[in-house]
Formats: sequence, structure tokens, C-alpha cells
Amino acid sequence: MIMLLGETAAAREICECLKNRGIEFKRIQTWTEKAFLQKPSLILDASPPSSSVKFAPLRQWCEQKGIPYLRLERPETVIPDSLLIYPVLTWEEALLQLELRVGAMHETKRRIITIFVTTGSHQLESIVQSTFARSARLVVRVLPEGRLVQKCQDMGISPRDIVAMQGQFSKEINKAMLKFYGADILLTRDSGAAGGTDTKISAALELGIETVLVKRTKTNGGLTVNNVQELLDWVDTNCPKLISKD
Repeated sequence: MIMLLGETAAAREICECLKNRGIEFKRIQTWTEKAFLQKPSLILDASPPSSSVKFAPLRQWCEQKGIPYLRLERPETVIPDSLLIYPVLTWEEALLQLELRVGAMHETKRRIITIFVTTGSHQLESIVQSTFARSARLVVRVLPEGRLVQKCQDMGISPRDIVAMQGQFSKEINKAMLKFYGADILLTRDSGAAGGTDTKISAALELGIETVLVKRTKTNGGLTVNNVQELLDWVDTNCPKLISKD
């Protein structure tokens, strides 16, 4: 049995390809050792970088059990050299940078500062509860799923500030959204070109909008691939051997 992690576009593509190959798999969102009725033969991790902490115990468990753990790691985005871009390595650094940028802008512009958030809802609460949120309007772009929209509303985000759309988006669409919502700051993660990071950054730069970019950190020292096709090629080559061991 193969276990697939993630709710990303890549994970959905992998789902379809595994079905077409007639390969048995199960898709999971959370993990505990007791949840496995049978030991998996392979873990395919197509979850976003923000889930690295959540699945760290699973990676360690797989190492102990000798179970292959294959992680889809998109190549890092080449970041343009610009004073409008503020790269950070951790979420805590992102919050600190946002506090500094919102404070500086608020003092200069004497108005509420709009932050366009494209990092999803996973760590949104920490922004909502921050001190700088009192001087900011949060516009959040999430996947068009009812539970995510409800989660944002439960945190106090106004429905008019929730953009429920599924990307990937072109530079032109990103520009239109940023301009429509009057964004002053873009908050995003480096999810690679496949995640549209380059188009988001280029759109913000053309509009003169500052970007706080949470960079990629290496989360898995084991097997990694850089795109869906590489992952499927690995599965095609190794799955017969793995399945025969079940």
C-alpha cells in the first residue's frame, strides 16, 4: 500500500496518475502510527513546505521501519535582486518582517496597510493575533474549499477579503488581484515555479509592492524529486518491487 500526503495541485495530479496505473494507494492528511492498519510500502510526500513540521515524525518513523519516503521538492525560485523583496527563512522571521514593514508604512502613509496573504490558512491565526494586525487589513487567498473559507471567517477575516480561487495564476491575474485589493505588501512562500512564486513576485515588483518571501528550507534528507514526472518515473521503476514485499 502506498500512502500519499498533500492537498496540493501536484498531489491531485499524482492521484490521477496512480489511478490510471492501477496502483493501490491511500491519501492521508494527518498521521499517527496507530492509524496504519498495514505497514505502507512507500510514502509519497507532495505536501507543501508548510507541512514539513507536521510530517517530521512520519519521516523519522519511516527511517526506523525502513520504508522509502519520497518527497516532491520543487526547485527554489530565482529571486530578483530588488529592495522591495524581503526574504526570510522562518515563519517567525516573516512575522517580524511584517511588523517592521507595516509599522514603517503606517507611519509614512497614515492609513491601514493591506497585506495580501498567499500562504494559505495554516498559520494565518498568528498574523491575525499579531500586534501589527491592528494597523493592517488582511486579504487572504485560499483554495475554494468551504472549510478553508469558514476557517478564515472564524478567525475574523471579512468575506470580502477572502479570495477563494485555485491557481496557478499568471502574472497578469496576480497583478489584477493585487491592484484590485490595493495591496501594500505581498506575503508568500517559495513554492517554486510550479507553485507560481515567480509570477507573484514579478507582479508585485511591477506594481511597486513590497514582498515578504518565506524561503525554502530543506526538510527531508532522504529521497527527493523535483517534479511530478520524476516522482512517477521513480514509482514506475520501484513500485513492482515494493508491492511484491507486501
